[in-house]
Amino acid sequence: MSLFMIAGSLMGQCPNKRWDASNQGSAFIEEIGKKTFYGKFTNAENAQFVNDGRLYFMGDIDNNGHLGDGFGYEYIKRCDDTRTMVDGLGVTEFNILDVENPRGVDLNTDIRIKSNLHFNLGIVHTDRNEFRERVFFMEGATYSGSTNDKHVDGTIARQGEGTFLFPSGDGDHLSPVKVQGENSFDVFIATYHSTLQTNRQYLSKGEFPVDSTDDNILVVQPKEFWTLSGSQSTKVTLYWTPFSDILDLTTSVADLVVVGWDGEKWVNLGNTELSNDFDSGNVSSSAVVPNRYEAFTFGVLDTDSDGLPDSQDSDPFDPCYPDANSEACLNRVCIDVHVNVFLEGALQEGGIGQYGDRMRTTLNNYGYLPGQRPITLLGVATEAGQPYGVAPWLYPGNEGQEFNVFGTGGSELYPVDAVDWVLISLRTHTNAESTVCTKSALLLDNGEVVLTDFFDCCDMLDEEYYVVVEHRNHLIVMTPTPMPIVNGVISYDFRYNQSYTRLFGKGQKEVNPGVFAMYSGNGDQITVSESTKDINSNDIALWSRDNGTHSGYYFQDYDLSGDVNVHDKAIWLTNNGVFTDVDR
Repeated sequence: MSLFMIAGSLMGQCPNKRWDASNQGSAFIEEIGKKTFYGKFTNAENAQFVNDGRLYFMGDIDNNGHLGDGFGYEYIKRCDDTRTMVDGLGVTEFNILDVENPRGVDLNTDIRIKSNLHFNLGIVHTDRNEFRERVFFMEGATYSGSTNDKHVDGTIARQGEGTFLFPSGDGDHLSPVKVQGENSFDVFIATYHSTLQTNRQYLSKGEFPVDSTDDNILVVQPKEFWTLSGSQSTKVTLYWTPFSDILDLTTSVADLVVVGWDGEKWVNLGNTELSNDFDSGNVSSSAVVPNRYEAFTFGVLDTDSDGLPDSQDSDPFDPCYPDANSEACLNRVCIDVHVNVFLEGALQEGGIGQYGDRMRTTLNNYGYLPGQRPITLLGVATEAGQPYGVAPWLYPGNEGQEFNVFGTGGSELYPVDAVDWVLISLRTHTNAESTVCTKSALLLDNGEVVLTDFFDCCDMLDEEYYVVVEHRNHLIVMTPTPMPIVNGVISYDFRYNQSYTRLFGKGQKEVNPGVFAMYSGNGDQITVSESTKDINSNDIALWSRDNGTHSGYYFQDYDLSGDVNVHDKAIWLTNNGVFTDVDR
């Protein structure tokens, strides 16, 4: 039974007198029905209001029950020259909400948008210093009409898959941010801030000083930033406006990257997509997990850390331009790399969690490595050549063509102790864009990495480099610090030293006391953005597709046995959820 203390009226000109109204029980507006509340509307505790028709709120809303579950239209308008206040402890859900109040709307409670939010007139205000779900777009919900004077000034949440452009702003300007949800349950929460001053930022995080940066970041935007949370990997796309004054940062849009505050400094998150307009445009990061960063904004890239944006460098990696007789040019060296590393899958011995002191060479023994002839009756041969010519590596090297018993390119035999192929690279900084040399190599059962061709990195400066090791179904690893060149050689033993970590990511697994191995189970490194550096549901989904395939060279063969079976699933189960901080 519902009790309305209100004078009924059709929607039209506001009456001289306004009545407050309350719902104490259950109320329902049918599809062809209409209800207008000219004063404050209160939905009592445990009360329910369902709208399948048209519902007009001309005053404040205080919902302590359940307002929602309908499929109608809701309107927030106003009968006086004040903001509308939405308050209460209940569930407030709107199907199609039209906001038309020139003074705007203040939210002191979360509201859910089921289908659409139309910004007709006015700004929706939330408390940006409480990182909560104040305007929550449910799966499939959209919005329309956002402009500089019609948007959400504060916190916005969105659940669902697909791209979503947050209608976020601060004051009189709209500055959206875009993410990509991969699953229906992915939730991202965003807020835009137009200053880095303490009194306007996400207060619980402290200050984000713009002079604390990675070495390859020249300058950071001091005027604005976004806070963004989410546990799923996504590209983060930031949009600039005339307010951003991009020309004050750089004279070339190509220098812009997304940077994230990791708790200590602003780090380079890349620029995988970029527009070229100074007045308005956008830049997209590489795939990142937003929860690992406290804030995001624009940065200017200085790849070689020479104090100049890259657009002003003739070649960031050419020490011989313009002076071939310079000290930097004459000190270039050819580098050899001596690396040792264990693969967890091949080191597995007996049951799950039991490891030997040498890796198994099963793929080699049965002739399943690329270019070999299988010795088993149903064995599947794999084309000769290193396996990293495919995405996401797209490495074009010709290593491995000599191990080809079927073709004319060569017929050499693999070393008897060869386990598999790995990919080795050198970086000047921690970001993938600073990679200066890459080579595929064989991994032997004792962990030694053997180059089948000389590591022809001969345009290198005599300085320190990070060493990166990748495998087709293990997590990428990198040395924790740049390694020096000693007599033309860079050396690192990953077997007995932990690899690079930063915040929450993992380095290697300690498989035996003081012994480390690359995490196994990352058989899918391309399907979605988080696959590159995470062991997650995509890996087990592809394992399910290939489960039962045998006697060959498979990316979902996590223990490198030649078969895709329950043993690989068991490895995945032990490592599911592990991710790395190494940039990819």
